[in-house]
Amino acid sequence: MGGMTGPDRPAAEAPVSDHDRELILGAATDYIESWLDGDAERMARCLHPDLVKRSVDLTDDGPVVDTISRDDMVDATRAGRGRRYERPYDVDLFDAYGDIATVRVWSSVYMDYLHVGRFGDTWRLVNVLWQRRPGR
Repeated sequence: MGGMTGPDRPAAEAPVSDHDRELILGAATDYIESWLDGDAERMARCLHPDLVKRSVDLTDDGPVVDTISRDDMVDATRAGRGRRYERPYDVDLFDAYGDIATVRVWSSVYMDYLHVGRFGDTWRLVNVLWQRRPGR
């Protein structure tokens, strides 16, 4: 209903080059590594100024959406909030189409789904939906 699937789905209408795939994965890697290293400048470079990062938190009153901005994320990185967490992490490009991509970052503590967009010659994170992994 609504979308095309299977054999009716056009193959590679807007292909993404191997170079762009590297840049997309590089932006996602910058995101997780800068968090773990406390590198606020690197974090700032990979995030679009209008970034919105969200999580769904379960409260006594039901689920609520917690939202933070790019500036909040850069400040938390600068404060070293991610330094207490360990590697490893895994970065997987789920899909890329034209000027947009979806990437999963699976770290020792978090699951993040990233939406990444092309801005000129760079790729930056536009949206992040995340949650803490159980027991972490």
